[in-house]
Amino acid sequence: MSHILLILDGLTDPAFSPGCLSNLAALRPAGTVNTTPPGHDPESLPCILTLLDVPVPAVPCRGYLDAVGEGLAPEADDLCLRLSWYALDAEGRLDHPVPAPAVSDLPPSLQLHPIGDYRSILILERRAALVPRLHTRPPHRGARLPAGAFRPAGDPLLEQFFDRHHTATRAAIPWGPAAPVTLPPFPLPAAAVAAASVVKGLARLLGMEVLSPPGATGDTDTDLAAKTAAALDAARRRPFVLLHLNGADEAAHRRDAAGKRAFLAAVNRHVLPPLLACGHSLTVTGDHGTDPATGGHVGTPQPVWTNLREGFDAKQCLVFPKYRL
Repeated sequence: MSHILLILDGLTDPAFSPGCLSNLAALRPAGTVNTTPPGHDPESLPCILTLLDVPVPAVPCRGYLDAVGEGLAPEADDLCLRLSWYALDAEGRLDHPVPAPAVSDLPPSLQLHPIGDYRSILILERRAALVPRLHTRPPHRGARLPAGAFRPAGDPLLEQFFDRHHTATRAAIPWGPAAPVTLPPFPLPAAAVAAASVVKGLARLLGMEVLSPPGATGDTDTDLAAKTAAALDAARRRPFVLLHLNGADEAAHRRDAAGKRAFLAAVNRHVLPPLLACGHSLTVTGDHGTDPATGGHVGTPQPVWTNLREGFDAKQCLVFPKYRL
């Protein structure tokens, strides 16, 4: 029997009610877990590593894991960043994500890799040593701020890139600067079903089998049936499966409260019933909250539901081997 951990990215917000996931009534509430480790912001990377009981690396690694998740292979001395493209309102403030445009005339030492919708990966060759002194701000941590508040500092090449793509209507926001890192191998044979690049990247570095079926987008339009089927198939081969669904987080970043509720309702209809009927152990939680009123992450403890036996302590650990059936 396998253990499936379903992480609903951005699950909670001030208006969240478990009633939107009524099928969770078949599981036992197991309290809450503080997913945000001390000294970190409520971001998917440290929160998911906490849920997996994996130490968060001492050096920043977000941009590198995104790159690895998209099949890129940065050199050991390269600097990697996430890049998010945002529309600006009439006053020059960040409004909402927009599809990445075609970009040309890049300096030879800068690589730009679009990875779908508003997301890109930015690699600056041989500049990893700059990571400790770079300052960037993730766009979801400063909703409605002027675009200039997201101008990077600490590297002239990165600053020039931002300035070149900061117009009256659009800005390219680089964030998550990172150098290549390693992660310890996960203690069990495991698989991860995900479309979000950072989740695919951390799973690959942990030695997990990574599955991203056709139609998996990492947004509200993802093929929930295909991802659920992939998780159930993996559970027949692996004792641990991570199933990550990102749509609620993306809808909240767009400040679309109705879209977030609709996505969770779709999870309730199309994902939870087959997982509950499969006979495997199941634990459901969020990595962090995301508030559609602001578009930002919320570091409140996340609720946990499980069919693991009585005595399971969400605050201790969500996965094996620390907790075994």
